Amino acid sequence: MLPDFSLGRQPRVPCTPGLCCLLMDAFGLPASLSSLGWSGVVAALATGVVAGFFNVTAGGGSLLTVPLLILYGLPGPLANGTNRVALVAQNLVAVPTFRLGGVRGLRHSGVLMLAALPGAIAGAWTGAVIDDALFRRLLGGLMIAMTAVVLIRPRGEADTSIVRTRFRLLTLLAFVMLGFYAGFIQAGIGFLIVFALVGLERFPLVRAHAFKVALVLVLQLAALPVFAAHGKVNWPIGILLAVGLAIGGFAGARVALKSSERVLRWLLAAAALGLALRLLLFP
Repeated sequence: MLPDFSLGRQPRVPCTPGLCCLLMDAFGLPASLSSLGWSGVVAALATGVVAGFFNVTAGGGSLLTVPLLILYGLPGPLANGTNRVALVAQNLVAVPTFRLGGVRGLRHSGVLMLAALPGAIAGAWTGAVIDDALFRRLLGGLMIAMTAVVLIRPRGEADTSIVRTRFRLLTLLAFVMLGFYAGFIQAGIGFLIVFALVGLERFPLVRAHAFKVALVLVLQLAALPVFAAHGKVNWPIGILLAVGLAIGGFAGARVALKSSERVLRWLLAAAALGLALRLLLFP
């Protein structure tokens, strides 16, 4: 039996007096994570752990979070918006990590962020107002397409000192569309960003990944308020997802040192395909 994640459709639990209560009232948050029940808490954490594990070892963990939240009972748009909380938290940690690792030159890519930003806001609005049944069908179809992308490994320039300061018109147009996708569905956007940078501009692969996490952070910071304004964010589940991502990322880093990335990518693709078929065949 799947845990009940229907908290987002129920009245908010009254809060007892205190500073914590005042903060929750100010931000409109549910009074207690206990409203989820133990099964809901464990399921949210487990979903985050799985996604964090794959994000570190093979990439694409977000392909699993939204469909799993839907199968646990959240409406599609609410699951979509809730996932953004964890993504913001994860990339807030990832961006400085790349910088501390010596990756430079990202400021020259700011024009690509500006190109993608309007699309992300428009995509988030679309994702927040779309019909639940239609969203599930679109997500299922896109996930099937993304399973092929997961298995492809792009090859960038080996020289990491190369810095692009100008970009082709085709690249700018690609990032306008990528921005909309990141705001709307988001699942697998990291793969698409890396493919665009490596394929169109011959970015070194390390710099492409560093720019990817910076861009995803900017786009999700723009998308999250749009979902929240439409009531499409379940904050307790989002926070639990973020915690799970941290745990899964730690475990994944240890496993990545001993496991084959190719095998893990196949496992991710198989899991994403299975979830996609579940959404399409048993809505």
